[in-house]
Amino acid sequence: MFPTKIGRRRFIKTTSSAFLGVAVAPIWSAGPARAKTEQMPTPEYRILGRTGLKVTAVAMGVMNCSDPAVLLRAYDLGVNFYDTANVYMAGKNEEMVGKVFREKRDKVLIQTKIRLKPTEQENRATFETSLRRLQTDYVDVLLWHALQAPEEVSNPEAFECMQKLKKEGKVRFHGFSSHSNMASLLREGAKLNFHDVALVSYNFTHTNELKEAVAIAAKSGIGIVAMKTQAGGYKTEKIGSLSPHQAALRIVLTDHNISTTVPGVTTIEQLDECVAVMGTELSRNDCGTLEQYQSFLQGRICTMCGGCIGECPHGVAHSDLLRAVMYRDGYQNDRLVQEMFGEGDRIQKIKQCAECSACSVRCRRGLDIHAQLKSVYAILS
Repeated sequence: MFPTKIGRRRFIKTTSSAFLGVAVAPIWSAGPARAKTEQMPTPEYRILGRTGLKVTAVAMGVMNCSDPAVLLRAYDLGVNFYDTANVYMAGKNEEMVGKVFREKRDKVLIQTKIRLKPTEQENRATFETSLRRLQTDYVDVLLWHALQAPEEVSNPEAFECMQKLKKEGKVRFHGFSSHSNMASLLREGAKLNFHDVALVSYNFTHTNELKEAVAIAAKSGIGIVAMKTQAGGYKTEKIGSLSPHQAALRIVLTDHNISTTVPGVTTIEQLDECVAVMGTELSRNDCGTLEQYQSFLQGRICTMCGGCIGECPHGVAHSDLLRAVMYRDGYQNDRLVQEMFGEGDRIQKIKQCAECSACSVRCRRGLDIHAQLKSVYAILS
């Protein structure tokens, strides 16, 4: 959204008129705990596209959380939408969600994700496993996880499988998630009148192309869920006492094409910090904070902004692989790196990238893509 160098006045003007980008995951440093006598925040609700579901503008990405107390706190604060996935924590994430909300199932909305398999039988088996873990006979939203190409969005076999699950009452609404080529996938989804929900990375680093695609998809009736809202979720002590996390979330919510956000909190303090954003306005100070945060991120990690120049001749989805850098450097979570590369042929792809003599893809924000991919391969080796 923003060029490499941008003055504060221009930054503020740009953010107030156009906005930046977003999606799940922060592991930032905890702010001060809320006093027990402090008034509980009032939830802000938005409609999740054509589903008609009334969701809190700030929801919860459960991906990295292993503490049931955080989910219970979110429930007490009025948060009603929870995002997990079949692969998170090798299934233990879904198990925790199921245990916490077993007696509250009708009071919360659960979204989970499965990776698209070649056959309906395989997809069903994976989904049934998720239902058992979640201790429920249905999910409110089921997404095909981490799609990368428009043809995956319009896969007829996937359509048929989802329709059957919906008719059986096991899935209320369905859609897809994506970390790369998001604008293309959203535009494709908008043409189809099939998907109910899309989960995409969206934060203040993203381009106008993604913002426009989000608007098109939202207009078509797709409910947009924003993840990676904190653009790496760096802990405050690593940023030099800067605390940009509320500002980053607040600016995402200025785009009313976004139905809800799923920051990946891991502690009660982080949760309280996020939920407090609902119903508040973006300030001039917020914009100044984000300007500083953007300078910190410059050349450090891939923020999945979609502003890459060129394509890999071998067809390697480099932005997908570079998420590992964010998981390690931002989230400080090596487990996520190992889980990510334990799937499919990603190890071979990262090896191919590391051994390549030169990278034909360039980052508009100065990230040395080849060096970063080599560092990821070194971690895995």
